[in-house]
Parts: sequence; structure tokens; C-alpha cells
Amino acid sequence: TMRHGLPSAFSIQRRSLHTGQKLKLKRAFLLVNYFRDSHFPASTMRHGRAKASRRTLQFYRLNAPHLKSPYKLLLDGTFLVSSIRNKVPLYERFAKTLQHEDFTCYVTRSTLEELETLSKSKNNSTTADSDENDNPFAQARQYGLDECEIIENDRIPSTNNGDTTKRVGKAFKNFSQASLDIFNIATEGGNNRKAYFVATQDDALADALRGMPYVPLFRLGRAVLLLESPSSASRSYTGNIEQTKLASAGGLMTAEERKMVDKVNKKDKLKRKEMRLEEQKKMEKRSRHEIGGGFNTRRKKKAKGPNPLSCKSKKG
Repeated sequence: TMRHGLPSAFSIQRRSLHTGQKLKLKRAFLLVNYFRDSHFPASTMRHGRAKASRRTLQFYRLNAPHLKSPYKLLLDGTFLVSSIRNKVPLYERFAKTLQHEDFTCYVTRSTLEELETLSKSKNNSTTADSDENDNPFAQARQYGLDECEIIENDRIPSTNNGDTTKRVGKAFKNFSQASLDIFNIATEGGNNRKAYFVATQDDALADALRGMPYVPLFRLGRAVLLLESPSSASRSYTGNIEQTKLASAGGLMTAEERKMVDKVNKKDKLKRKEMRLEEQKKMEKRSRHEIGGGFNTRRKKKAKGPNPLSCKSKKG
């Protein structure tokens, strides 16, 4: 038999061992347990992340057909800077997470301008001898220029949806121009009509996008790229669509046909009620013939007086 991952040779007669041998055996057990606990969970976690990513992509394929390959990834400045600082090979990680499907990275013009402003302020605050490689903002901007397609300002829709502004609330007023442009692109049409995946480290922007249906989110946990599971807004939106399909036979039923179906269902309901009443009358009649007297119905027990034997007798 195996014990703690070791062969039965380690489970020899312990009573015949002296103290030194017992200590060596105990150290061997501890080393094996340490190796098992410190190595295997990492691979298990990697497998779990890959499985979760497959499930998330499958959800969007089934419920949001416009989110399909080739995928469009919209990167913001915080995500690019974080990837530079953690030395994350974005292309390889995106390809692995998206099951090696085709994809294209996008960046807005306002994001590049924001990174340029931060890069200049960084250079002004450092000495003249500092290397450009020490400036993550400049490197992030250069990555956006070299590896991403640029979305110009005239292609970005304006915020004119009152319902969307109401959902986001106060966070909408605190957005920078870059975050506002990304939010407008990702929520165009109410359900991400242009089918963008958004990669951001901005918590306020991510929270606002989670409140909108069908907006997949990428984020970095240090050097690990994570695809978030569908938000509650996406799941509730999908549930409402499914309920509508069930009520309208997949959208193929007209209003007149729906009225006819409701009428038939109402007749069936009345017919079942009448059948139950008739069956109850038959059972009552059968009971009178067999037992005699009235139909045995269960009556509620009434409260009775106290037991006279348990009461004290009155003193004369």
C-alpha cells in the first residue's frame, strides 16, 4: 500500500526503530509532503484558469454571437503600463487565453495622448541621465503605436444614452477622457455591438463595464493574464432573452397566435378543475355507499377540557 505518496517500504516496523531512524523517517515524510503541496497546486491552478477561460468564451459564443473570432481587444493605458512593469508577453498570453484564435489589439488616440502626458511628467521628475527604458509610460505608448490599431476620436460614439449614464452613476463623472472613450466604445448599442474585449486595470472603469451586458474583461494579476467570468448583468440579460424566447416560441409566434394559445390554456385549466370536482363527488358518493353516512372529511380537532384525574379536588 501507499502512505503519503511513499511506498510500503517506509511503513516498516516502527517499534523496532531507534530514535534517530524515526527522526529520519519523519523528515522524509515532511519532504515528500512539502514537494507535493508546493508543486502540484500550481499546475492545478493553471489548468483551472484555462478551463474557466474556455467556459467564458463558450458562454459568449452561445449567447452573444457577435463576439466571435477574429476577436477585438481594446487596451487601456493602465493595462499597458502594468504589462510593461511586470514584463508580460501580451501576444503570447492573449493567444493562449483565446484558444489560439485570431485577434487584433486596439488602442484609442486619447489613451496614447494620456500616456504621452504621463511620460513627459515622468521625464521631468527624473534626472537627465535616466534611461528611456526606465519610463514605463513611454514604453507602453510605443507598444500601442507599434502593436495596436489606433481608434481615432472621430470614430468614437458620444454618450447620449441616459439609461447607461444612470447605471454607472457617480463614477461616470470621474472618468478620464481615455476611460470615457473606452466606455463609450464598449457599450455602444447597449450590449457591446462592436464586440470588443476590454483590458484594463482601472477599477472604476471595470466596475462600470461589469454593469453592462456582454462586455468581456481582461485584467492582470501581477504577471498572470485573467479573463473574467461573465458578469451578473450578462447572465441576467441572457436569462431575460431566454424567457422571451420561451414565451414566444423562439420569436416565431405572432400576437394572434399567442392569444389563441392563451385561450386554449385557459380552457384546459377550467376543464382540469371540473374533472377534479367530479372526481371528488364520485369519491364522496362511493364512501356513502360503502360506509354509510356522510363523506369522511378530515376535521380539525377542537380543544377539550382538562383531564379530571389530573386536577386537584376541591377542598370542602
